[in-house]
Amino acid sequence: MKQLNFTHSIKYKLLNLLVSCITLWLLSSCSSKDELEPVASEAKINYKIEGIDGPLYSNVLNYLNSSPAIDASKVRLFRRDIIDGATKALKAMGYYQPKIELKVPKLSDSTHTLVVNVDKGKALFIKNFDVAILGEGANLRSFANIIKNSNLGPYKILNHGLYEDLKNKLQIRALALGFFDAKFIRSNIYVYEGQNIADIVLYFDTGIRYKFGKIVADDKSSELLYPSLGLVNIKDGDNYSTTKLNRFINSLSNTNYYAVVDVSADPKKADNYHIPVDVNLERKPNNLMRLGAGFSTDEGLRLIFDWQKPLLNKYGHSLSLISNVSMVQQNAQLMYKIPRRDPNLDYYYLKLSQEHNDLNDTLSDISNFSVHYVANNTGSWRRDYYISANYEDYKQGIEDGYSFDIMPGFSLSRIETSRGFDPKSGISFNLDVKGASKLFSDHSFLRIETSLKSILSPTANTRLITRFTQGAILGPDALNVPPSLRFFVGGDNSIRGYGYLDESERFSDNSLKGARYKSSASLEYQFPIGIDNSRLALFMDAGIATDDYSKANDILLGPGFGYRFISRYGVLKVDLGFGIDKDPTKIRLHFAFGPEL
Repeated sequence: MKQLNFTHSIKYKLLNLLVSCITLWLLSSCSSKDELEPVASEAKINYKIEGIDGPLYSNVLNYLNSSPAIDASKVRLFRRDIIDGATKALKAMGYYQPKIELKVPKLSDSTHTLVVNVDKGKALFIKNFDVAILGEGANLRSFANIIKNSNLGPYKILNHGLYEDLKNKLQIRALALGFFDAKFIRSNIYVYEGQNIADIVLYFDTGIRYKFGKIVADDKSSELLYPSLGLVNIKDGDNYSTTKLNRFINSLSNTNYYAVVDVSADPKKADNYHIPVDVNLERKPNNLMRLGAGFSTDEGLRLIFDWQKPLLNKYGHSLSLISNVSMVQQNAQLMYKIPRRDPNLDYYYLKLSQEHNDLNDTLSDISNFSVHYVANNTGSWRRDYYISANYEDYKQGIEDGYSFDIMPGFSLSRIETSRGFDPKSGISFNLDVKGASKLFSDHSFLRIETSLKSILSPTANTRLITRFTQGAILGPDALNVPPSLRFFVGGDNSIRGYGYLDESERFSDNSLKGARYKSSASLEYQFPIGIDNSRLALFMDAGIATDDYSKANDILLGPGFGYRFISRYGVLKVDLGFGIDKDPTKIRLHFAFGPEL
């Protein structure tokens, strides 16, 4: 009996094995056939939204487009999913009872466009808006302003996106101010669809505000902090603030003293809510040298040599030598900087310079020594007060001579920009005023020069650039000052289509004399041309340099067009300007490279 059972068991196993082999062979055949003859993928559906516009339209369309793609032939199977998706998008913006109808495209419709017709229904309004800040930050205006500017409140349409944005901004601000234990203890939206109203309850507990602890640095870094320079703006016990921490980091970096600036304040290291500030500094080499080259059609090839000693002593003194050499101008200047309170914002500097000019009808050698005080620690304006001693030996056209003038003066400047080499917006202003008296100089005069440049972006990829300059020399010797103080126009940054500083009043032999006044303006429009990082520019420049506006010739005009290539290092500018007031009309090609502001 046992032998029979054993034989029967073997036969049963062999039969199962045979069936399994046949099944695997059939499946393999089917799989191979499918691989050899793949099913063609169907066209995907496109959406067209009707019945709504503005943010509602964008939200519904974006939601549907971000959902998994649907084959046009299977759209009927996904009707409910599409309607539910559109409904969610509308609810997010306060419309809880919409009516949505779909118009399914016919198979013959090659556009595969599904029309989603939306009746948004009544909006759901906020009735009670109960938002409270608890903890040590309860009375801080910073949080109150976030709530005030959230665009949420009683009798406003419920918007879930604005609600989440409010929560996110409160959390971000809490971290920036040192409330590292902040949390929401209540965050609820109660919706009453039958009444078309909702209540918002949001309680944010900031907890305890952390403070800065002690500065922690090794011996080398501690020595480089130089307490006499006033760079450390953080004290043990000050309230934590990322703004204050970043200001400290930037003040160290902007001094140009350090090759490495590593500053951190890790809340995980806090002791009794005091966060130590870790500082690691490495100074730059004693000697830094840079050799560079540039080119513009105004000056041709220009070589630059820069030598710096960024940190001479514990008081933060520094020394630099800069020399520029081109075909028309050669100059060198030595500058010694002495911090007063802040090496970035409040300092003195002494400047000694020598310059040689051989341009157009000007041949001059200028020696200059000046003492400056720069105050930039209040507001956004850079103020430079100075007194300058200037000796100039010159030949200007048919006139030659020399002069020595001691000129007190000041300059005022400000730049605001959206950053980068190609800013979308920005403004640059400069004003320089200086004068001299025959009590100490060869001349008595007051010289004023100002410039204003702005950038606007009508669209994301277009730029509107305007520029205006004005200069005037007043006083009894206004017509006799040396050539370096007179006004000329023409060139890349003046009137394109004319030579570099090649237009002004002239002597009887038609050589350049220079002028008492100058005015120039420019309007430039840049627009994309379908090539990456490229724009075409159309411009109109105009200007004049004259001794008397009432007797002046017509204003010089320089229309033209150009090409702009925006690279990671700067903007390449190629312009073709037409000097239409020349006879015959002059055509000049201008090259320049650098930022717009």
